[in-house]
Amino acid sequence: MDALHPEEARVKEGEYPSNEHPLETAWTFWFDRKSGDRRESDAYVEGLKQAGTFNTVEGFYRHYSHCVRPNELPPNVNVHLFRKGYKPMWEEFPDGGCWILRIKKKSARNHLGQLWETLVMACIGELFEVPDVVGCVLSTRYKDDIISIWNYSNATNPQVRFRICEKFREILGLNLSTVVQYKEHMGSMQDGST
Repeated sequence: MDALHPEEARVKEGEYPSNEHPLETAWTFWFDRKSGDRRESDAYVEGLKQAGTFNTVEGFYRHYSHCVRPNELPPNVNVHLFRKGYKPMWEEFPDGGCWILRIKKKSARNHLGQLWETLVMACIGELFEVPDVVGCVLSTRYKDDIISIWNYSNATNPQVRFRICEKFREILGLNLSTVVQYKEHMGSMQDGST
């Protein structure tokens, strides 16, 4: 893999305006519409659109203020926030995976926006405290909406994914009865689903 490990992608002095507040790493918003078959990565890449990259707090707000709020998104839309240099693709992180929270539509509209915004802020603010967090995804669907947090790899330290889950629960205020499941990207590549 040619991409830098998240720890190596830190924002350096001079890469941002001197009157702005730098983030630890730069981030990129992406979006796409769910297509029929996710198994074809070329078709997926073609539909994936980059919405903007930022490396400061002020840059984040310049982009985020133009984003459609989660409760206004139509079904089958995915909004991704990933560290700069990464595409939101399973193939980018074959040794990684993601923690998935499914939110029933009946309760989703009341809480989805708050959960998503909290997760986005936690990512750019490095609240997960591990560089292996590479991004988060909001997926609107007809039945359930989905929020997920992606990790870089399970190969070097398999325990890091469990620390990410603990922080995911803590940051979103999820109780222990809330089901959060983990799926490895290798499995997603094989069956074509998250």
